[in-house]
Amino acid sequence: MNKILRAIVIAAAVFMLAQAATACAPQKAPIRIAVPAWAGVEPADLAAQLGYFEKYGVDVKIVRFSVYSDSIEALVDRKVDAGMHTLGDIIRCQSEGRDVRILLLTDYSFGSDGLVARPGIESLADLRGKKIGVETGSASYLSLLKILEMGGMTSNDVTIVSIPTREIQKSMLEHRIDAGILWETYLTSTAEATGGKVLITSREYSETIISTLSIDAALVEDRPEDVRGIVAAYFDAVEYIKANPQDAYQRMGKTGISESDFEKQAAGGRFYDLSANARLFGKNGSGQIYAQAQSVAQFLFDQGLIPQLPDIKRIFEPSFVQALNK
Repeated sequence: MNKILRAIVIAAAVFMLAQAATACAPQKAPIRIAVPAWAGVEPADLAAQLGYFEKYGVDVKIVRFSVYSDSIEALVDRKVDAGMHTLGDIIRCQSEGRDVRILLLTDYSFGSDGLVARPGIESLADLRGKKIGVETGSASYLSLLKILEMGGMTSNDVTIVSIPTREIQKSMLEHRIDAGILWETYLTSTAEATGGKVLITSREYSETIISTLSIDAALVEDRPEDVRGIVAAYFDAVEYIKANPQDAYQRMGKTGISESDFEKQAAGGRFYDLSANARLFGKNGSGQIYAQAQSVAQFLFDQGLIPQLPDIKRIFEPSFVQALNK
């Protein structure tokens, strides 16, 4: 009997020690993901709504931003661990010393971004000498520089006015600027409100504005299983959109943007699923995205927006996509 009691006491002691060790073990902080109000990156929020991050055992906190440039600043300042930002912006983040890795590509703009101008401006050539509003700390600035290049101009041929995207329509109505770089639904509504026209959209420079999911490089090394879970959860959400588009749009329309706005933005973009990511990454840095990123980096460098050309292959971390695609 004493042996039995002794065994029970020992088992209880072992159990209590295990519980104490678990309680004292450091808890992993949630991975904070910055999500701006843009349809192309809403699958990250949808993954949270559907419990996909929990499914893969990773604690994620979605941090919403109504102003896109604020979400970039949060990433640079380490107020978030990961973010949904354009390829060009991540290249710029790297140039500012923020070591992050692009895990996957979310979408590319195919008409959702563009330039709207007030009445009387009928062509890109008419922009010369005009005031153009743009949120300079965002991909919209890259759009503007690309559009000016297509019109045979540089930033020296116009007056660039730094304005948050949501304030450009008001500035045009008040005649403080002549044109603006916008995305949907601002693009269409501003053309209607001002009586002007959309001169050009990203259909004419498609796959320039590519959105990504990037994450702190240290987390790739320190918490690879959590990073794998984030990537897997994201692609599960993309598949849910394919299978249940109406429900997915309704869910995503309850967060950063309305359902109708989401549909308009989504119509002007193209989602990248797992197979598309695998194709774009390719093997051993041979995929199309590397050449595309090099082209964007060269453009940013030529425009004086980054001090030097980065090592493009170092920016990408394709291993999680490649592992899931097997």
